[in-house]
Parts: sequence; C-alpha cells; structure tokens
Amino acid sequence: MSERVGRRSVLEERYRRWLRLLPGSYRAEREEEMVAAFMEGARREPAGHDDQRPRLLEVASVAALALRLRLGGPGSPPGAYLWGEAVRLAALLGLVFWTMIAGLYAGQAVLTYGIPVDALPDGVMGIGDPGSPERARLVLADLTPLLWAAGLGALVRGRACTAKAAATAALVVPYVLVPPFLGWDGAVGWDSAVGWDSAVRWACAALTAVVPVLALVIGFHRDAPPPRLPARRALLLLALPVAVGLLLSVVVGVLGAATRAETVSAELLIPAWMWLDTTGLACVSLTAIAVWCALRHRTPGRPAAPVALAAAILTVPAVLARAGTMPLAATGVTGLSATLQLAVLVASGITLAVIGARGMRAAEADLTEVRGQPG
Repeated sequence: MSERVGRRSVLEERYRRWLRLLPGSYRAEREEEMVAAFMEGARREPAGHDDQRPRLLEVASVAALALRLRLGGPGSPPGAYLWGEAVRLAALLGLVFWTMIAGLYAGQAVLTYGIPVDALPDGVMGIGDPGSPERARLVLADLTPLLWAAGLGALVRGRACTAKAAATAALVVPYVLVPPFLGWDGAVGWDSAVGWDSAVRWACAALTAVVPVLALVIGFHRDAPPPRLPARRALLLLALPVAVGLLLSVVVGVLGAATRAETVSAELLIPAWMWLDTTGLACVSLTAIAVWCALRHRTPGRPAAPVALAAAILTVPAVLARAGTMPLAATGVTGLSATLQLAVLVASGITLAVIGARGMRAAEADLTEVRGQPG
C-alpha cells in the first residue's frame, strides 16, 4: 500500500510540473481542482497502467489550455490579450502575403501554360507535353496556392475553421503534388544525391509558410472570435494582394523573356530575381511594415505595437529562410544580394521587436488601468 501511495505522489508531482505551463493566476485558482480530478481519474486506472507519468492526452490538454490562456481573447488579462492579438495579426499578415504569392504563381502558370507558345515572342514553354499528366500536376501545383486566398477570405468573414482548413491545404497540397525530394527517375523518395544540407535548406524555406499556419491555428481559438469585416472591405483585402501578385507575375515574365533572349546582362538580372522570389518578397514586405511602424509609433493615439510584434514574429522564419538558402559559395552580385537581404531582415526584425516590446508594455499598462485588473 505504501508503495502505491509513493507512486501516486510521484505521479502527482509530475502532473503539477506540467501545470506550470499555465499562467500563475490561473494555477492559483484551479490547480488543486485540476490535480484532484487528475488523481481521481488515475485511481480508476488498472494497477498495470500506473506508470508514474501523466498520459500523453493529459499533457496535450494542459499544453492546449496553456496556449489558449496565454494567447487570450477579449476579456482575458491584458498581457495575454495583447500577445494573442499579436499572434492573430501574424496569421492575418501571413495570409495576406501568401495570397499575394498565390497571385504570382497563378499568373506565372497562365503565362507558362495557358498561352500558346507561338503567341509569345520569346517562345516560353512549360514542363511536360500538353495534356500529359505531368503538366496537369505542375499546373495544379501552381494553382493550389490560391487556397491561401480562400483562407484569407474565410478568416475576414469570420469563418476561422474554414480558414484553418484552407491554409493547411495550401501548405501541404503543393508538396504532395511536387514532392521536395525526387529520385533521379522522378520517383518520390530520398535520393542518395540529396544530402542533409538540402533537407535543411528546404525546411528553412518552408518555415515562412508554416509559421502563419501555426499562428492561425493557435491564435484563433474558441475564446478569440475571428474578425468579420463587411463584404466590401473583405473583398478589397482579398483582391489587393491577388492583384499585386498578378502584377509581379508580369514582371517575372518580362525578366524571364529578357533572360532567355539575352538582351540584358545576367549580372544585372540576378539581383532582380533574388528580390522577386518568396524570401526576397518577404524581405521587401517586412521592411515596409518596419518603416510604417517606425513612423506610426511616434504618432500619439496611433499605436503600432501589435502590428510590429506580429511582423517581428514573421521576421524570424524569414531570417531563417534567407540564412538557410544562402547561395553556396556565392560571390559577386549574388552573394552581395543575399547578404544584403539577410542584413535588412535582421535590422527590420530588431526594429519591429523593439517597437513591439515598448508599445506592448504601454498598452498593457493602459488596459490594466482601464479594466482595473492585474496584468
């Protein structure tokens, strides 16, 4: 009997350690109740299942509750609410950015596969024979990112679950259609010629899409209702990034034609290409937000803290993507462009983090004073 009491006390202590994930104010009110409920459930388990460790399901439920409390919605403590708003804004900004990229990919697909070769002066050709399964798969992979636009539209109309499903599909489906690692014969799998460095570079590049999806999933929980914009504003927010993406696809098409025709020096085109890929466009977008926040945060009554903190969150995967995909042994213009992008991203991230941290402290103090409760 004493052995079972000792085993139960060890189990209880380990469960309490997991409860430290929860905010202190919540633990002060609910910890004993949660421990009592957990231990009561443990006593009902057969003796053979008493392994002195909380079950994975219990740990997962505590972790999910901790995220929901620390990224609070309206009515939550000021600090939790502001952090929640920052994460939710990061999801929204990420969806806007990837909707722009979706417009770029869709425009490129039309230019590459939707226009007869004879109609284009430079004779651009797509991969695969017309009507072949390979071409259909690649065209579908270029159009699938439009699911980002579907996710953005659903979110701003108040349908968070639909937005999460669409964004997750937009993240996963292109990699299913065009796997990142192919054998020399095109078979899906890990080729011996593909090293771990290539896997790391791919993972770093994917982070810029993974982080907004994670922010969307954890930020818009049941206590945080999604924004519901009027139909016209929602349509404008959706159409603007798509239009920018389509315009960029035309720019990319012009640069591609110049490259194939060799009418412009390659040394002049390389920097342009590097600023028009996903990481380059992320650098431009985040730098623009950093400048906007730097100008806005000094204006009384126009706080920029949540936007700055949200953009700072998105800067982290962008920095990792740029650092992880730096051209190997790059010299000259290529190396200079990549290094400049990395430096600009780091500087923008630091600026955004400082503005966000200072503004969050002030906003938290204001909210605490208005609500009359501790942070």
